[in-house]
Amino acid sequence: MQLVIDPTGGIAGDMFAAALISAGADEKLMIDAMLLAGRKIGNAQIEIENSADGAKRLKMQVEHHHGHLSGHKAYHLLEHIFDDLNIEGVYRDFGFKALDVLVKAEIKAHKENTFLTDHIHAHTHHDHDHHHGHTHEHPHEDAYLHEAQDILIDITGAAYGLQLLKAPTEAVLSHPVNWGGGHITFSHGHLPVPAPATKIIFDMFEIPGQMGPLEVELCTPTGSSILAALNSKLGDAGDGEIISSGIARGGKDFDIPPLKIELKK
Repeated sequence: MQLVIDPTGGIAGDMFAAALISAGADEKLMIDAMLLAGRKIGNAQIEIENSADGAKRLKMQVEHHHGHLSGHKAYHLLEHIFDDLNIEGVYRDFGFKALDVLVKAEIKAHKENTFLTDHIHAHTHHDHDHHHGHTHEHPHEDAYLHEAQDILIDITGAAYGLQLLKAPTEAVLSHPVNWGGGHITFSHGHLPVPAPATKIIFDMFEIPGQMGPLEVELCTPTGSSILAALNSKLGDAGDGEIISSGIARGGKDFDIPPLKIELKK
């Protein structure tokens, strides 16, 4: 089976989870799984709605308990979430890779943008070997996931949805990712699109991306980390039989195509 992603309309973590639901991942199971993840970081309300063009949209409201959720803490919370949901094998590996990609990109972004550096911290913590159960301690830089706290919900939706669909954990991109444009406002001020962590992930994993077509952020750091964890490459999707497909939108209906995924035989 082949997973084909058309990110003409950009990609964010909530959009990818919504696209998996649109493609046939059980809506109730998905919402319950993401609510379980949401309860690990605070109080969450998650609903699915349809956009005007029939795309799925996730509406999330999360009241965070962690003012500063560190990558280290997120890693351990994700481990508990995956255990609770019996997320296994390649889907578990995919989820941890997505989190790892984001945390490392955030650390690099903070180093390269000096006004962010007050949010980098060195921790000594356990690293887990998931195959053998061994743990060992070593100093490891960490980053606080201010804007990306919802990544636990997004990655849970992504990993669980892929597992429900028995989908591959590698993806073919039918189009370069559109980043959007303009500026984003967040806890540190204003930054141009793409966000530093997004650009770092695209450069590090050689994911094809381009500016436009709108002056808004279309591709988020979490969406980027999901693409990286899927080892996404631009390629020919071929003419295999489409088993299922799904479309999703973010918070607004922009005049661009929705995020589209296809599972092909």
